[in-house]
Amino acid sequence: MKRNVAILALGALLTGCSLQDHIDSASEKIEADYMSVKVWDELPLRVISWEQAVAMMKKNNADLLDAESSIRKAEREATSVYTDMIPGLSYYSYFTRSINGLSDAISPDDISTRINMTFSVPTLTQVPYRVYAAKARAFAAIKAKEGKQRELESRLYKIVRLHDIEARIKAHEAKQPNQKSESPAYIANEETDKHWKSVAEILGNYEARWQILPSSAPRVRWSDYWHKLDKLDPLVVCHFALKLEQARMAQYSVALSYLPTINTSLYSPSLFSSSGGTYEGTFLDGEDTRINLSISYSLDTQLRTWNQYENSKDRFESTKRKVAVDMIDHKNKMHKLRESIRLYNNWRKYMQKRMDFVRSTPVSTSTEFLAKEKALHEMQLELLNQEKASVDSEAAVVLEYGMPAKS
Repeated sequence: MKRNVAILALGALLTGCSLQDHIDSASEKIEADYMSVKVWDELPLRVISWEQAVAMMKKNNADLLDAESSIRKAEREATSVYTDMIPGLSYYSYFTRSINGLSDAISPDDISTRINMTFSVPTLTQVPYRVYAAKARAFAAIKAKEGKQRELESRLYKIVRLHDIEARIKAHEAKQPNQKSESPAYIANEETDKHWKSVAEILGNYEARWQILPSSAPRVRWSDYWHKLDKLDPLVVCHFALKLEQARMAQYSVALSYLPTINTSLYSPSLFSSSGGTYEGTFLDGEDTRINLSISYSLDTQLRTWNQYENSKDRFESTKRKVAVDMIDHKNKMHKLRESIRLYNNWRKYMQKRMDFVRSTPVSTSTEFLAKEKALHEMQLELLNQEKASVDSEAAVVLEYGMPAKS
């Protein structure tokens, strides 16, 4: 009864007001925030460089912030393996008095206090595994963040390149007077809004329509990546290795069940105690303090642990097969990417030579001149359209091997 009253009093102190008051206050703030939200057309257009965009992404992107939080959580769990071995101190106090004497002054007889120390290291045989597993989780969290950052950079690179090429295509088409737009204006507006939303989502900032200077963004040069396409990137290798290690650790944790259970604890009377004014002082001494060590071992007569171990072995073998298949699929995908890059480069060289030949062809009449200009215009448009199509390949190599170095 006393405990329930104390909990209710604490709850009333923490809340301060009713649930409806809190909901009303939060609702008012949400309504005010909503009224201040602007649609895309109302936001200012701000031009930033690629370096500024990446810095903003690292600072504000929700996925990267979640990945960073996962790293901190894993690091705290790794530290807790050691801090769990630190003795704990606890303080206990209570006040008691008869109802008739509530108006009297408080005396030492009314208050009792106690300070205790506890120390426990459960299952010593599991400590090395806990240390290893905690470090593995922290390492996996770090690599997951690196992978997410590379993925976001690949998406941002693709958006910037496509936006730049589309602008060049429109500018090129505008040079032909009789060219008519086949897309209604509202479709163009929807595509524009989708572009601003995509950029703002990656950057994690919705305060403006962010326009990234195409000239500031690194460009993929196929010569820099050509020799890498036959090899796995270290981050991809690590991804496969972590899958195998996760399955191996699951098998290892079951195997530890066959070891004896060793628990260690330290028991002591109160470090300090004061009870109703009758006695007080320190009571910890070597005679009363006890160190307890327990060892237990259970035979797996029902073969439950053995069955779990065999199941974990099967999962490990299954994981190895899946990783092997994933590597085969990955290599075939990279082979197709390499082949598409080769075909595109060969086609582009051919088109450029063809355009050089057409440019060098002499003309003698205005009809021939117009036909020549029309052919060059169409070939240049085809070059731009094929460059737009090749952006998927560029984004793929960025996702696989990382951003190119700034030239």
